[in-house]
Amino acid sequence: MPAPTRAVIRLNTERLVTLRLVGVVQPPAVNAVVEPSGALLTRPGQGGVVPGVGLGDRALGWVSDHLEPGATLRHPEPAANAALQVLSCVGNRAVVLDGPAAGAEGLVFGKHGGVLVSFAPAALRRMAPGERVAVEARGVGLAIADEPDIAFHSCSPELAERLLGGRDGEERIVIPVVAELPPEAAGAGIGMTPLQYNLDLQLAAPSIARAAAALRFGDVVALHGQDHRFGRQPRRGWTSVGVIAHGQSVGGGHGLGLVTLLSGPAARFALVRAASARLPRLLPKGSST
Repeated sequence: MPAPTRAVIRLNTERLVTLRLVGVVQPPAVNAVVEPSGALLTRPGQGGVVPGVGLGDRALGWVSDHLEPGATLRHPEPAANAALQVLSCVGNRAVVLDGPAAGAEGLVFGKHGGVLVSFAPAALRRMAPGERVAVEARGVGLAIADEPDIAFHSCSPELAERLLGGRDGEERIVIPVVAELPPEAAGAGIGMTPLQYNLDLQLAAPSIARAAAALRFGDVVALHGQDHRFGRQPRRGWTSVGVIAHGQSVGGGHGLGLVTLLSGPAARFALVRAASARLPRLLPKGSST
């Protein structure tokens, strides 16, 4: 494959708007989950401050349900919370506004029931639920010139510039990914908007479980047979690319959380397997947890 040339991918970065949003660190949930055998399990759930797990750590194997590393943000006002959920993008800068960790900087790395933010371990040790965090939101409306069928979601321009590897000899957009998964991996989240929520990856099938066994928080993953331009739906010949943001669940239809970054016709992408396709490497400041 000829070496890609980054200069031929033109993004509308200069036309994007930056908005300062505020979220509140959420308290953690306690989840009661029924596993396939019928057993009822009680596990630490989503939300809260998680100082011991971060970007680059393995996503599977934690005794938890929908584990969200770092800190999880929401807003008590419904309209403000919707704006926080929709407008925040992976790679956006975040700053703690109050509490012992005031002034600490982090990066948005995902979405679930809230906005997920990575902070350095020292900052997380000083943070607690109820404290406010500002997000410099920028990325909604991101587009590639002359590629009308490719849609971005929750992707900052800084991440897009590092993720898109130029074009190959067939004019396809080169995108590095850690793994590629088949359409049947798509679980809870089908039919939901990719602007605000993640998609859970079902890992029960042996072939999918093998492909996902080594995935880490922040890994870029391609999901084939999925069109996420508008609402998430299965569609042959389309591919969606996203990032692993929350941990597994044993509940039926649930699993690792994938936040969509972009979606388009499979023929427009040249996917390349690369261990470097991880947020800690694509956005070095985001590797702090």
